[in-house]
Amino acid sequence: MARVVRNGQVLCHPSGDRWTVELRLAERSGGQECQHTVYLNRVFVTETAASSAGDQMVAEWAAGRVVVRDLMLQELAATYRKLRETYQRMRPPAVPTTSSAWESAIGAWEELGWIAAADTARLREHVRWAFAPGAGGIERRRVRLEAEAETEARASGHKH
Repeated sequence: MARVVRNGQVLCHPSGDRWTVELRLAERSGGQECQHTVYLNRVFVTETAASSAGDQMVAEWAAGRVVVRDLMLQELAATYRKLRETYQRMRPPAVPTTSSAWESAIGAWEELGWIAAADTARLREHVRWAFAPGAGGIERRRVRLEAEAETEARASGHKH
C-alpha cells in the first residue's frame, strides 16, 4: 500500500477588523497528488490567532486525524449560514443535503450576486469531492438478515 504524505500551507487574510484562514492542503499517494483549498469556518480577532488555528488544522490534516471531506462540508455549511444571516429570502430555505441540491443552491447564489465566481468554483469543487463515492463518508455495509445468518451457520455446521 502506498504511503500517504500530507502537508499544507496557511494563508491569513484580513476581513474588516478580523482575519480569515485559507488552507492549501496537498496529499500525495502512489505518484498521484491532490490539492485542496479550504477556508476555516470562523473569523479570528488577530492574525496570530488565525495563523495558530490554521497551523493546528494543517498538523491535524498531516497526521491523518482530519479528512478533507469534513473540512469541505464545514465550509459549505458555514457559507450557507453566513448567507442565511445576510439575506432574508434565502434560497434554498434549508441547508442542502445532496450534491444536486448544493449545485442548485450555489448556482442560485452566484446568479443573485451573493458569491463571487472564484467562490462558486471552489464550493462546486467541494461538492464534487464531499459527495464522491469514495470520499471517506460513512462506511457502507450490507446488513445481514437473520435468515441469512442462520442459513450460513447451518452451511458451516455451526448453530446460531
